[in-house]
Amino acid sequence: MGEQAESDAVMSTVKSTVKSTVKSTAKGDVKNALKNTLWIGRVRVREDGRAREQVVRVWTDGAAPGPAGGVTLEWIDDPFQRAREIASAGEDPAEADPWSLARTATTHRQVSLEDGDCELAPPVRPSKIIGVGRNYRAHAAELGNEVPSAPLLFFKPPSCLLASGQAIALPRGYERIDFEGELVVVIGRRARAVQAEDAWTHVAGYLLGDDVSCRDLQRSDGQWTRAKGFDGFGPVSGFVRMTAPGWRLPVDETRLQTFVNDEPRQDASLAAMVFDIPTLIAHISECMTLEPGDLIFTGTPEGVGPLSTGQVVRVVSSGALELAPLVNPVV
Repeated sequence: MGEQAESDAVMSTVKSTVKSTVKSTAKGDVKNALKNTLWIGRVRVREDGRAREQVVRVWTDGAAPGPAGGVTLEWIDDPFQRAREIASAGEDPAEADPWSLARTATTHRQVSLEDGDCELAPPVRPSKIIGVGRNYRAHAAELGNEVPSAPLLFFKPPSCLLASGQAIALPRGYERIDFEGELVVVIGRRARAVQAEDAWTHVAGYLLGDDVSCRDLQRSDGQWTRAKGFDGFGPVSGFVRMTAPGWRLPVDETRLQTFVNDEPRQDASLAAMVFDIPTLIAHISECMTLEPGDLIFTGTPEGVGPLSTGQVVRVVSSGALELAPLVNPVV
């Protein structure tokens, strides 16, 4: 079978599987689609004197799970890892879906974040993290930059990830290191050469993120690998809000907000993105394969500013889609 024929067969299977799961949201019924909300996270636990990470599942009525309050964490196998294994083995592409795998996974054990030997870790282990620069016009303007004619991409290493609640450690010797609150897309089914109209079927869910950036190095290096790649320069929510393949994020009804020491610094509609999520996935997957669990930092709105020790940065969403909040002290 040729590559195009294989791609068409995959999309036919995917579309058939997705059709029934997104019927209500196709009619704009966002509220019903968000009932019995599924969240996936990772926790660090200590057993027999050794530390390890465990994938956990949480169910809520739509509200984000908090670090306290008796939230039940169900230990399950990693749905993103399993989806990668299925995709690599060439099995049925409809089966390589983290959302479905997470919903049906066997619960091995139940714990609470209030347990003494349990703390949040970054919720996914991506093979890569893609950042998008200057994807809000007002942000490009505030730094004296033009809006690009196509998505401006850069890499962040997986080692940059930091869990909500952990401290952002500022590297010393630099004049300005900024916060950048962002929406983060979590890839579900493997995506390669995806068309924009099919992109939603490859989204597993969403996080909030902070694309911490060293302006000194952005100016001196001319490219952004070091500026955005320090350990801890990619804080993300403690839990992925999982969504069914094909579910369309109501960007017109969702806002992104960033606070520093509870003072509002950023506030923008997700509809203000220059390049929307389907365009980003199509553009990225044209040149590289996006694997289950990969992350896309979709760009930051106007209002970025410098970080300093003693601050607390908080990124939240409001409106139609509540995401797990991101809160990090700065040291």
